[in-house]
Amino acid sequence: MDDLRELEKLREESLLTPEEYERQRNMIIENRYSVSESIGEADVGVSGWARFGAWLLDYFIIMSVTLLVPILGIALIVGWIIWACTLSGTGQTPAKKLLNQTVIDLETGKPMTLGRMFGMRGLLGGLVALMTIPLTIYVIAFMPFWDKRNQNIWDKVSNSLVVRTPNSVL
Repeated sequence: MDDLRELEKLREESLLTPEEYERQRNMIIENRYSVSESIGEADVGVSGWARFGAWLLDYFIIMSVTLLVPILGIALIVGWIIWACTLSGTGQTPAKKLLNQTVIDLETGKPMTLGRMFGMRGLLGGLVALMTIPLTIYVIAFMPFWDKRNQNIWDKVSNSLVVRTPNSVL
């Protein structure tokens, strides 16, 4: 989405010919959906450390700033929600966008939609994780470090995989 906006700006500023704009636009769209063609049973998601980094960024840095700064807190949380909504359909949270990670729906092979990210991954997967993590003395929280596909419990429940986002054209 951001790549297409940047490309649109370049076109509006007359920095690209119409032919070059179309060529790059098609390449961006092909790259965006090329992930779906390359996901198979043997494919592995991003490492446990990369996932841990995204979790830290989302929950301890982005969200903590909103709680630690009461005056700006509401503005920042609203900003995070708006940012998350602009990423809807891309299978990304703000931290995953910053770290080039995408959540892929293994049923469709495409980036997970906002509804499935919220419903299956967030609510149902979160509920299962909430029950199983304490029962296993938090060992299962580190599942991406030993799972053969680097999936955690909510990935298994929602049939998803976190992969590296294809590089953008621009």
